[in-house]
Parts: sequence; C-alpha cells; structure tokens
Amino acid sequence: MEDDCVCEYDSTWDTESDGDDPWHHTPRNMRAAKDMQNYRRGYPNLADEECSEDKMNNLQFYLNKFPSAPDDIYIESFLKEWKNDYKRLERVHSYIQWLFPLREPGVNYMASELTKKEIEAFKKNEDAKRRLVESYELMLGFYGIRLVNKETGEVKRAENWKERFGNLERNMHNNLRITRILKSLGELGFEHYQAPLVRFFLEETLVKKTLSSVKRSVLDYFLFAVLDKHKRQELVRFAYLHFEPKDKFVWCPRKVQKLFRKAEKRPDTIGNGDGKEEVFSRVKGKDGEAALQQKEDGLDSVAKAQKGTVKTAVKDKSKPSEASPEPKPESEVIENGSVETECNNEILGNGNDSSDDVNEMEHSPSNDTTDSSLVPLYHHVAALFMPRSSSYSHTGQNSGWRPLPDQNYCTYVQSTCSLLPLK
Repeated sequence: MEDDCVCEYDSTWDTESDGDDPWHHTPRNMRAAKDMQNYRRGYPNLADEECSEDKMNNLQFYLNKFPSAPDDIYIESFLKEWKNDYKRLERVHSYIQWLFPLREPGVNYMASELTKKEIEAFKKNEDAKRRLVESYELMLGFYGIRLVNKETGEVKRAENWKERFGNLERNMHNNLRITRILKSLGELGFEHYQAPLVRFFLEETLVKKTLSSVKRSVLDYFLFAVLDKHKRQELVRFAYLHFEPKDKFVWCPRKVQKLFRKAEKRPDTIGNGDGKEEVFSRVKGKDGEAALQQKEDGLDSVAKAQKGTVKTAVKDKSKPSEASPEPKPESEVIENGSVETECNNEILGNGNDSSDDVNEMEHSPSNDTTDSSLVPLYHHVAALFMPRSSSYSHTGQNSGWRPLPDQNYCTYVQSTCSLLPLK
C-alpha cells in the first residue's frame, strides 16, 4: 500500500538507506515543503558573490553603521522608536528584511541578501548578535509573546496576548514574517531559538485552540524551519498527537504515525515513558528492536538456569552422603555456579569483577570451627545472595564481595537454605 503522506521535499524521516527512493504525490503543501527543504539544505543552487566586510550591508546595519532602505533608519533608532508602535509595525512592510535578513530575496528589493561570508562575520560579532536578540524581542512583543530565557529561547504569552493574537488572526501576512524570523535565527547563530517558538505556536493552535488563522502556516512552514532534525522530529510527534482528525495529518509518513500511535499506547516504552526514543530508533531500522528482544530472551534463559542450579545445589546438600564422605571440590561448585554469578553481575552492573570477587571470598580467612564440608555450599549460596558492601570500592583490588562469613553467618545461611523450596 502506498504511503500518501510521504513527501519528496521533507527529509525529516529519511535514513541513509532510503534517501533516494521515489516519492509519491501527497495532499501536503508541496511548495512550502520544497521551500523549507531548500532552506534547511543551505540553498544548494545559490551562488554567493564575493564581498568585503564594508560591503556587507546587513552586518553594517546591525553595527549601526548603515541605514535601512527605503526607511532610512539605523538599528539603534529603530529599536527605540518603533518598539511598541504596533500600528507602524503592522502597516510598514520594508523593515522586516533588514531586521531578519536571509540568503533569499524578499519583497523589499532595496534590502540585501545574506552571503555565507557575511553570516560567519555576523556570528563572530557580539554587538550584532545582541541587537538581533533585541529585534527578536521587539517582534515577539508585537505578536503578544515574550522571551523568557535568552539562553534557551523559551517563550511565553505576554500580558497583552489577547489583543496581539487578535491582530495575528486578522493579518495573515504576519505568518510570512514569522517564517522569515525563524529562518534568519537559524542562519545567524540562534538555531536554538527556533524550536521553542515553534513549540509555542503548536501549543497555541493545537492544544489551546487559539490562532486558527496561523495553524496551517505553523504546520507547513514554521515546523520545518527548525534545523535541528531531532528537535524537528519531536515537534512533528507533538503535532501529530494533538492534531485532529488524525487521518488528515499529512506532515509525516503513515508508517511514522503508526509508530507514534503504538508508542502512545505503551506507557512502559523505552525512554521517559512517552515512547519517542523508541519511535526515532525504529525509523532508522529494526535491528535495534531485534537486538533488544534477543537480550531479553537471553536474560530469561540465564534466570531460569540460575533458579535450577540453586535448587540442585540445595537438594544435593540436603541428601546424606552415602557414596563418599568427602565434600565436593570447591572448584566444581564454583564452576557450576558460574551461571548464577554471571547473571548477578549483569544485573548489578559489576562488569568483569565477578570471578576475582569470588576467588577473593574463597581465599579469605575463616573460623577454624567452621564445618569444612559445608564451606563450598556456603560459598555458593553467599555468592548468590550476599549483598554488596558499601564500604568497599568497586575499582582496584578492594572491589567485590565481603570476606568469607564466620561460623555464625554460616549457621544463618544453613538455616536459610533449609527454608528454600526443593521443587
């Protein structure tokens, strides 16, 4: 069955092995998908012109050395005079290309496109980056949003959010502006600001049911401006889980949606309980799942072998020794107990300390009055049930088990063994 939600211009779910597979027509906005992929891939068909720093108009503008055109205003004046002037910010359309420049042209033909060399110079200039953050805060305020954390990019509703959301609903050209803002942040070194803003709009449109006029742009454009692929996958998953109706969701393949649903129904899945780690790993392939199952099967087998060996050892101890009064050699007991020791080590995460620890226990001094015929059995049981000592280090020669127990402890182990079931 063909997947009608696979998109030629969305590499969010691609792997190295299926990147060249043919794609099929989908009801998704293909123009938007193509545009956002072209951006994420760094405009592969775009050639930059060589220019010196004094010709980098966008950088010079943010250094307060070059005015915008046609408004003829410097960045410092703009940040002071235009802040909270919502009517002018809404009415004028020529400033956004200067505040958030891109490598692609906009509607203002008097603005300059970014170049790769200019981008690198911008990222190294602290004054330019500081003013960019101020421009971002200015535009967030215009949309009824505030920047809570400049380090992480976390955003929340501003106090005047109702009024500003109303403006967003009425004037849909702001959706284009927000797309440009997201792209520019990614170009100029603030990639980590992208996901928090997109998550904010997803929550507003899909969870809180506000900004209905922005919803489609959030899913077609904002979401796929996020350069970090893992964060983009998380956002797509969040969008799917809160989108209704599910059968109309076209922003990821059906096979991925199926994994989203499966993970949502399993609260005990890998990771933090919501199953996203499992989904992302299965997108890349099923080898990891098979390995996980194999490991679980192996642990079950070891656990069964452990149980059987313990019962056998206890039963042999309880039988009177008619054939020979001599005790079973210690080496044989330890060898038979290797399965249990290995299992305990795997569960406790003791690495390679197992055999050394058991040997150390065997050669530790004991009370002379201890029945030597019972010592091998005590070794065997103690290796299985004795707790770790918190006073020992888990590295070097001091790692491992406590010393061999004295007569009183052997008596305790003997009484414990008598309570174990023999069936």
